[in-house]
Amino acid sequence: MILMKVPEFLSGIGRGVETHIPKLETAIGDLLKLLVARTLNIKLILKYSHKYRLGLWRPRADAIKA
Repeated sequence: MILMKVPEFLSGIGRGVETHIPKLETAIGDLLKLLVARTLNIKLILKYSHKYRLGLWRPRADAIKA
């Protein structure tokens, strides 16, 4: 598997994702780290997004103020 750089990967996805290139490239560095390290975080975000849409979860009040 040939690994491309983060900007090429996100630009290939399109749909506005490319607007996050500078932040993700700085924070993550390379595509392998993006593909592996963030999987659990992304799943966690999707899980709570779904619960929020269903009205089953809300952020804590102290987290919103921060």
